[in-house]
Amino acid sequence: MSHTDKAFTAYDIQACLYDERRVELFRRAIEETVRPGDIVVDAGSGTGLLGLLAAQAGAAKVFCLELNEEFIPVITENAARNGFGDRVFAIHADATTDPLPEMVDVVISEVISAGFFYEPQVQILTNLRKYMKPGARLIPLAVENRIELIHAQEKLYGLTFNYDSRFTTLPGDTALTNPATYLDTDFREDADPDVKAEVTLRAESTAPANAVRITYRIQFTPTLESSEPTDFLLNPQIIFLEKPVDLVEGKNYKLSISYAASAAPLSSTISVERSFGTT
Repeated sequence: MSHTDKAFTAYDIQACLYDERRVELFRRAIEETVRPGDIVVDAGSGTGLLGLLAAQAGAAKVFCLELNEEFIPVITENAARNGFGDRVFAIHADATTDPLPEMVDVVISEVISAGFFYEPQVQILTNLRKYMKPGARLIPLAVENRIELIHAQEKLYGLTFNYDSRFTTLPGDTALTNPATYLDTDFREDADPDVKAEVTLRAESTAPANAVRITYRIQFTPTLESSEPTDFLLNPQIIFLEKPVDLVEGKNYKLSISYAASAAPLSSTISVERSFGTT
């Protein structure tokens, strides 16, 4: 499936716009990072909100890249109605491959989910890094992904749902191990889109684990970070195992995971085995 096939729906894009806690985090990051006269790109712009905030912070020119063609006039109109029509430019483009009109001082790209599933943040920055001026800045700077074994709630509405992944936490979800960092990504450096990682987890309970839970922390700027979920950002990804694994409290387990960044969670390969010889 190409990145073009993964364009956000209008519902997703509007959900981002009205997620006030998410927006406040990015507003603070933009105010800290963007300087008067900067040239900025907002990749995966949606309604143009983050680009408008960059213009509000003093950017001289903002390129809003958006894959959904229907949102190009929305960005243009939003810019005009806020007095930024001469500084904010909507461009229908695939930010993973298309060039920028000129070099930029700041790259803003929030195309992020737990584990980088579904969303091509890594591929976008691999492309846009070529258009960054020396000393250019990024928002956000980095993402740390952590993984743990859990017992995930399977029953809902009197039915069983334990095949597809989900990013919604349910009351019956119970952590069974410590979380461990498996993917620490600094966006200022090249990142491999093929994720392959192995961590050791210690069981905190004797119970069957039927899923992994991936959570993440975003480093927006050197002084601003968050791991607390908002309506649309920083939500966990829960992926069911093919077969439950019986954990024994106090024992260590080796978890291996591999997948392509931006792919669906169901495409991932996950294995769990007891680490014998350790306690």
